[in-house]
Amino acid sequence: MIEERIVISDANVIFDLLSVQLLEAFFALPCEICTTDLVISEIERPEQQQIIQKFIKSKKLGVATFDFDEFSEILLLQSTSKNNTSIADCSVWYYAKKVDGRLLTGDGKLRSAAEKDNVKVSGILYLFDNFVEYGLLSASEAAENLKALMTINMRLPKTECETRIAKWRKSL
Repeated sequence: MIEERIVISDANVIFDLLSVQLLEAFFALPCEICTTDLVISEIERPEQQQIIQKFIKSKKLGVATFDFDEFSEILLLQSTSKNNTSIADCSVWYYAKKVDGRLLTGDGKLRSAAEKDNVKVSGILYLFDNFVEYGLLSASEAAENLKALMTINMRLPKTECETRIAKWRKSL
């Protein structure tokens, strides 16, 4: 269950959801969803930009921008991070901390750095769990979409994914 008011997503979560056509379900979750202008700039393909712009225009996706002082803090985060985290990743890390939101990421380096900084961090499986819990996907749809995503994103935690898929298929 989503308890935070704001969910912040980095680019890899957006790309994963785009790849299995689950952005509509994502933006139907009962929370405010934000990212940063630096993450939006990482979405380079015109067809993906067009899809994301639709959610921005409908106010389903908020986009944080930063003043000079905030940007300086983001740069400081990046320079002090020991694991070579990108500026866009540092921007969502900074914003999640600023608003006490949950950071969504599939990036292990970003997860590790943000968790050490006491930021709540989850990945794509958190979203799948919530899609099922809120009735946005049936157990069967969740299992099929997660299975499809596993063929696209090889970095997903295989054991955790397979456990969920088996659980969802068993509930049918």
